Amino acid sequence: MSDIRKEIEYYNNLRCEFIDFVNLPKLEDKDISLVCYMKSPSIPEKKFVPAYLFYICKDGETIGEINLRIGYNDGLYYGGQVGYCIYEKYRGNGYAVKACKLIAQVAKSHKMDKLLITNEHNNLSSKRVCEKIDAKLLRTAKLPEWHGMYKEGKRYVNIYEWDLSKY
Repeated sequence: MSDIRKEIEYYNNLRCEFIDFVNLPKLEDKDISLVCYMKSPSIPEKKFVPAYLFYICKDGETIGEINLRIGYNDGLYYGGQVGYCIYEKYRGNGYAVKACKLIAQVAKSHKMDKLLITNEHNNLSSKRVCEKIDAKLLRTAKLPEWHGMYKEGKRYVNIYEWDLSKY
């Protein structure tokens, strides 16, 4: 069994509890708030897990988005449980880091202790976010041809593990 296959099996066997979407607490700090605009149900035939999608807001204005996928599967090893985007004019202020820290409590409410965050190998801003939340780089992996990101033209991703034990 390859090293990547062993890692995928490890993550696929991690604890996760999803009975239904949880009632979300107020997700805010002194700078930003997260507003859930969609709770996306699982689509088993596509191997999609349930997900929360949030707007990242500052002073009533949407400055980006973040999502949290609940569960583990082969596709999420490469795609991760967390995805974020800060709109260009708001970048460089640490908002993605703050948003990640806020959604940690949602993941923990589903008994998830570790999340994977992936980014394109040349995305320096996203790498810095991972470093600032103390996510550990596991590897840079070649995307398998069956993965949706490969079909979008991407070929390599950095795979980070984010341990939520301190949140």
